Amino acid sequence: MTAGDGRSRRRRAHRALGYIPGDSFLHRLDPRTKLLVLIAISVAALATTSPVRTAFLFAFVVGLAVAAGLARPFSRSLLFLMPLLTFILVIDSLFPREAWGPVLFSAQVGPFTPEITPGGLLFATAMGIRILVIGGMSFLFVMTTSYTDFVAGLRTSRLPPVIAFSLGYALKSVTALTEDLRNIMDAQRSRALEFDRGTIIKNRRKLMALGIPMTVSVLNRARYVTEAMQSRGFASASRPTCYRPPRPGRNDLLLLVVLLLSLSGIAMVPV
Repeated sequence: MTAGDGRSRRRRAHRALGYIPGDSFLHRLDPRTKLLVLIAISVAALATTSPVRTAFLFAFVVGLAVAAGLARPFSRSLLFLMPLLTFILVIDSLFPREAWGPVLFSAQVGPFTPEITPGGLLFATAMGIRILVIGGMSFLFVMTTSYTDFVAGLRTSRLPPVIAFSLGYALKSVTALTEDLRNIMDAQRSRALEFDRGTIIKNRRKLMALGIPMTVSVLNRARYVTEAMQSRGFASASRPTCYRPPRPGRNDLLLLVVLLLSLSGIAMVPV
């Protein structure tokens, strides 16, 4: 694989991490329904250490992505989790919270005694799939929920306007900051600064070429947003109205029923 192919793949992954306009059933759902599904699946993933149950949860998330026609961007977005996933698998394999079976490997490294057992490997697998479940569902929520719909849903829930705007802007910032980072990296590459060679430790000085411009970009964006909010009279009314408030429909109820049945079935799966 050439360096150009690697950069192209990373650009596609960056584009996947953001709202993708569409008309799938997942796009048309009430944003509060999708937020409830995200919370329910995350809690279910955190409540179990069984690799089988977490695998079923991940299959449910993948099924949502496929049904929404987002299988390819969903798989690309999971690339962002690979460094964290690798770290979790290594640490939980060597220092598992649950360990049983014969010791396959053991060593003494200073005050630490890492060891590998079948139980530890299964525990590490469950923790790795847990990351994929929570991260994948979060990415799917971002891909199918626009900033306008999300803020409208929060306002309809009678959250304070400041909280509704802050949460909505946090969702919007994921796409905006990703775009800024990609533009900065492209600009630095045009100046013959290569990020694709060597490890993170070797490229630690090059990261300053990203950190400083990103800091300036974030500060400038904050100033622009503040001026825009002031020019539009933000918080001048105690309860601003919403032009097109989202309303739950039949598909929202259907998804919640499917989710409830799926979680009940997964809970009955033997560990």
